[in-house]
Amino acid sequence: MKDLPFGLPPAHSRKWHNRRWWDQLGYLRVRSLANPKWPRDMPWLIRWLRRERSIALPADQDLYDEAIAAAQNYARTPQRSPEAERAWDRLLEPVDELLTRRQSRHLAATDKARTERNAPGS
Repeated sequence: MKDLPFGLPPAHSRKWHNRRWWDQLGYLRVRSLANPKWPRDMPWLIRWLRRERSIALPADQDLYDEAIAAAQNYARTPQRSPEAERAWDRLLEPVDELLTRRQSRHLAATDKARTERNAPGS
């Protein structure tokens, strides 16, 4: 299984106390998708990804489409086959790219807010 993307707090980090409200996909990634014991409920995950896609930024919708297609492919893959883990990792690739983009936007917004707060005349 792929490692978590850089910058994403580990599953039991206290940072998730507040972050899970604005980064539900990240929370799902670290708490469920990264857990080998998670039952990998593909119908539920596909519905969840479709719901998230419907409110995603237009620039991110293609990655949601990739994740949904990969989830559908994983659902058709025999679970005990050598291909199953590779299919799972292909599902995680667009999810991780979405999380990397989200983290970059979050850091940029935080930096902008900090700069505006510290600007002379504020």
